[in-house]
Amino acid sequence: MPSVVIIGASRGIGLAFAAAYAAEGWEVHATTRTPEDPGELGDIGGNVTIYGLDVRNGEQIAALAREFEGRTIDHLINSAGVLRGVSRDEMMAVNADAPLNIVAALFDAVARSAHKKIAILTSQMGARHGGGIPSSPYGESKCILNDRFREIEPEWRAAGVTSVVFHPGWVATDMGGAGASVSIDESVTGMRREIAGLSPADSGKFLTWTGAEHPW
Repeated sequence: MPSVVIIGASRGIGLAFAAAYAAEGWEVHATTRTPEDPGELGDIGGNVTIYGLDVRNGEQIAALAREFEGRTIDHLINSAGVLRGVSRDEMMAVNADAPLNIVAALFDAVARSAHKKIAILTSQMGARHGGGIPSSPYGESKCILNDRFREIEPEWRAAGVTSVVFHPGWVATDMGGAGASVSIDESVTGMRREIAGLSPADSGKFLTWTGAEHPW
């Protein structure tokens, strides 16, 4: 049975990823900041394990990594992010620092697996070309994430792991708002299709939910 770890699965895109993989019989490992009150995440049927994780907390990241010592993670998907309502420093910690900290902690489990795939959600707001100017704290945080991903990805590729970053679209989630042009189902279905079809030649790409390459 293939396994997937989804970081930030309590709602929106992460929740939809968890539900879709569970429906297909995957072993799903999903994180939320409130495991004692997981909400809709707790209602998903199938082989789903829920873990408490605040992505800003290094001790909690280390504890999650210990859960996978000697085990494998076929797909690692980072969906956690914040758009507004926090300080700039907190936004950088969640959007720019945490995704790569989590990959570092879980990388060996991914590298031991059969699929060896990592997907990190970013945004076109972090693109210097082909998107909005990354002048807001959110855009800046995603731009920093993109730059750091491009720096470290060759090391992951050398270890046999295929990794990409995704612009999921302007998605109708709590974060994206009701006026967004892409449904959660459309976005997640597209990204899952692209993740399933990734080959080592795709590693290092910036993709949209449709599979198109996005300019950096």
